[in-house]
Amino acid sequence: MAAWGNVVAVIGVTGGAGYIGGLLVKYLAARGYDVKIVDDGSGPVNSEDPALPAFRKDFASTEALEYLAGCDLVMHLAARSGVVACQQDPAGTRKINVEETRTLVEWCRQTQTPLLFASSFSVVGIPLELPVRETTPANPPHAYAMQKAEGEGLVRSLGGSGARAAVLRMSNLYGSYDLNGRRIAKGNVLNLYAQQAAAGGPLKVFKPGTQMRDYVFIGDVVAHWEAAARYLLHLERQTAVPIFNVASGETSTVIDVAKLVASTWDRTHPGSPSMGVEVVDNPRANVEILQPEFAVDTTVTRQTLGLQCYGRLKDWVPKILATASTF
Repeated sequence: MAAWGNVVAVIGVTGGAGYIGGLLVKYLAARGYDVKIVDDGSGPVNSEDPALPAFRKDFASTEALEYLAGCDLVMHLAARSGVVACQQDPAGTRKINVEETRTLVEWCRQTQTPLLFASSFSVVGIPLELPVRETTPANPPHAYAMQKAEGEGLVRSLGGSGARAAVLRMSNLYGSYDLNGRRIAKGNVLNLYAQQAAAGGPLKVFKPGTQMRDYVFIGDVVAHWEAAARYLLHLERQTAVPIFNVASGETSTVIDVAKLVASTWDRTHPGSPSMGVEVVDNPRANVEILQPEFAVDTTVTRQTLGLQCYGRLKDWVPKILATASTF
């Protein structure tokens, strides 16, 4: 059992019926945690498991906070995510991503409940130097990144308050998982390429194609969340709120990812026409980070949490392609 002291730890998870949350709550429950899930059901992915039902309220509502009362730690994943969504509705998304997060942070301060916050590598924008480290300052280039950076600031204000906290900056997630016979996935670039391949292609790469990203497998991500929870639960006191880099260190350009998917498809579908790759206009060119160089250092995260990422694109692309038609 996952114990804190002599009792089973109770973990609250906001956004626990989303893409990451659905796998995370299964991971926690399988390791003996008592899990309380809050999710208002408004996200693009519904991963609710009848065995782990969600409390269907806004995470900042009085009812949700009352439901979370008594948790030993809260993992805050609920958000309106997506660069385009935040660009189109900055006020509406900011209300949820910043102002409602402020409400949760203040509740954690008052109740002395430890808090883990889901952030994104988008907050660093185009960094002044590489690699991106846990100490790299935020330099948000668009509304979504700005909101996540504000959220980081709110959570880090808990430092020294007695309510322990940490920020998890996640890089580009990929991968899917099974939930009671349903395949749960999200429209990230790798899954989109897999869907395009299953439909006969070609794979459409947004210009310029040289934009570089770090790719991390969702199984490694949830392991980092659980490790961060253990870290906070066993921490006696905290003066500063740390940032953890949840990244694999495996960076690739978007076009190289497409070529990997295409070559894997060709290898696993002998006799079929060769899968094509086509560079097309980028509908997100005005907001997407297009830098051709990117690197991440996870030394502090690995040393503090005692784990690293094991998933590699070349190993998972065949598995993702094999299930692409079920997304």
